Amino acid sequence: MAIIDIHTVTKKYASVTALRSVSLSIPEHTVFGLLGPNGAGKTTLIRLLTNLMKPTSGEIHIDGNPVSRQTAQQVGYLAQMPTYYRWMSAYELLEFSGKLYGMSESQRKDRIPFMLELCGLSAATQRKIGEFSGGMRQRLGIAQAILHEPKAVFLDEPASALDPQGRKEVLSLIDALRAHTTVLMSSHILDDVQRVCDEVAIINHGEIVLQERMDTLLETHAQSLVHCQFASEKDALEAAQLLHRYDIGATQEYEKLMLPAALYEEKQQEILSLIAANQWQLKGLSYQKATLEDVFLHHTQEANHV
Repeated sequence: MAIIDIHTVTKKYASVTALRSVSLSIPEHTVFGLLGPNGAGKTTLIRLLTNLMKPTSGEIHIDGNPVSRQTAQQVGYLAQMPTYYRWMSAYELLEFSGKLYGMSESQRKDRIPFMLELCGLSAATQRKIGEFSGGMRQRLGIAQAILHEPKAVFLDEPASALDPQGRKEVLSLIDALRAHTTVLMSSHILDDVQRVCDEVAIINHGEIVLQERMDTLLETHAQSLVHCQFASEKDALEAAQLLHRYDIGATQEYEKLMLPAALYEEKQQEILSLIAANQWQLKGLSYQKATLEDVFLHHTQEANHV
């Protein structure tokens, strides 16, 4: 079931079109990644989803209802660079936020300790936010965003400013959130998206250029590679030229040849025999798994040249 349905949404600012006929359908209880270069339209789309601005045209539905001030209460939002009152404790911030959400005293009493535990902050309940690390502040921001049990939560670059430890903590939390809500996270950190997202869409110049489940996307739009390391750049160049004559496509980069893993597996004996027959010294073979980066660069660069 789709919890978020975006249909042909366009957003214009004077002469600039930030989004152009964007359509997305996002299933319930998934972590959905929205990828794109800076200025692609990611933040604009999230602001439309949270009713912080209105589309020029098109429709957005959350849980079957058009986005409005009422449906805005059914979603959570964490900005890219959230700010807090540094003198507040974690508990005080969530208590304050719960009141703004219209939660009753009993709801806040039950929900706040649960959120602090879920987000790994139980030991820091009474600590001042000004003493928090970057990762702790982001986890507190997520706790604040889903305190009122929203149908969906929107995270704008949730780990982009964090150190490796902070990123690991936040990504682990995001991975656990699918059991509680639907997550849409925008990011330009491809490894983060590949680690936690079930599905991904790539946006470029305000248009969706690809939407696919992560596993299917990597299978169909990216390819694993075999790297053949030669003793010299001359050997690698000569090997590439010979392999091309046998219809074996290989890409040369300095002393290295890169071949699609499926092609190498199919013609491994022929390739190694040709290398041995010409006495080229092969120093090593390595395998590179397909990555989201391959897909992202292909589709954004391709769109940039249209």
